[in-house]
Amino acid sequence: MGEVFTPLARSRSSYYCKGSPVHFAMVELFRMESTGSTVVTLTFKNLYSRPVNKLTIHYRCKNQAGVVVGEDDFDYLNVQAPEGACFGGNDGVFISDEPLSSVDVNLVSVVYDDGILHSLKRCGPVALPAPRALPEQMRNALCTAMNSRFLRFYPAELADGWQCACGAFNYNAGKGKTKCTECGADRANLFAAVQGIAAHSAGQR
Repeated sequence: MGEVFTPLARSRSSYYCKGSPVHFAMVELFRMESTGSTVVTLTFKNLYSRPVNKLTIHYRCKNQAGVVVGEDDFDYLNVQAPEGACFGGNDGVFISDEPLSSVDVNLVSVVYDDGILHSLKRCGPVALPAPRALPEQMRNALCTAMNSRFLRFYPAELADGWQCACGAFNYNAGKGKTKCTECGADRANLFAAVQGIAAHSAGQR
């Protein structure tokens, strides 16, 4: 019988790395039921037109007292993730015997299918605003209008991309993505739907 993992926490990245062809998207924590240990997994998104073969990152995990209990580099090998694909979420990068309070991640380097190593150390982090939750009535109306059950936030236009109502940040990377790379929502239709629902709600007051 296989190991059982229970989800403990899930948090989207609060920043993006300007100029990076890879985006750190999410950290998730799971409890390993056989031991009670906490397993850390990280999810990344390929923004480049070529498949990712290898990604090297550096992580730092702190316990609830703020003490670093795990820090190291981690290699994602034989990834083969095409443009727009997320990867890494099935790989445990660290196992802790105690509860964790934070996980910090830095991008180190990436290798695409051309075999050339590209350093990501100069791609500095840029803070993302916290997503604003939609009121329940608007959320339900938006999910119906867009035929999706994952939309919970106000979408937002940002300097280098846009935040989808599902919570994902879509980094334009100079190309201007028109669909969310995670939930598939069309940007123009999404913003129009939110404006229409807000106007309808205002008219009923």
